[in-house]
Amino acid sequence: MTKLAIFGTSGFSKEVLDIAYDQGYEEFVFLTNDVLLENNVLGFPIQNESSIPELCKAGYKFAIAVGSGVIREKIFKTYPDLQYPNLIHSSVTYGYSMKEEFANSKGLIIAAGVRVTTCCEFGDFIVLNLNVTVGHDCILEDFVSIMPGANISGNVYLSYKSYVGTGATILQGKDDGNRMLIGVESVVGAGSVVVRPVAEGVVVVGAPAKELKRD
Repeated sequence: MTKLAIFGTSGFSKEVLDIAYDQGYEEFVFLTNDVLLENNVLGFPIQNESSIPELCKAGYKFAIAVGSGVIREKIFKTYPDLQYPNLIHSSVTYGYSMKEEFANSKGLIIAAGVRVTTCCEFGDFIVLNLNVTVGHDCILEDFVSIMPGANISGNVYLSYKSYVGTGATILQGKDDGNRMLIGVESVVGAGSVVVRPVAEGVVVVGAPAKELKRD
């Protein structure tokens, strides 16, 4: 029996269970460091992270079911030696050589309906949520998060821990030497349309997307 321990108890953790179940996992545990308000998710037990050594001995693998790349990184750095398999739903389609590219990553979570074309480079612990599209010659660095229905055109560079909101669109980069850059830890708001590079550590919103100014 294939066993998976899932960090998180939110709605996204339930969706990750769906992906894992599709991939043949049958026994699940949810992990938290918070006070236990409930004792199960979808009928599967919630345990404190202190149980991780016992779960390892029992043959569990692990998934970080958190939408924020910043938090996923914190969890990974706390538990860097666990087994983090890729969870890729069987409905996902991908282009030539991408299967081998995924195999070189760890901790990928790719949900149902995702379409990845060809010649892309993937880091680790990337989340592609439901029905995301990723065009040709894109680069996705570690801990990138792309939310449901977002469309990433070809020749886009998504930097470390960047976040793309639901239904956002990032337009095409000029070529693979001049990709449309989304900066480190930057956020593209839901429904936004990115037509120019996004600087590091900013939030952009709107169509066309502009930096959100804060007082």
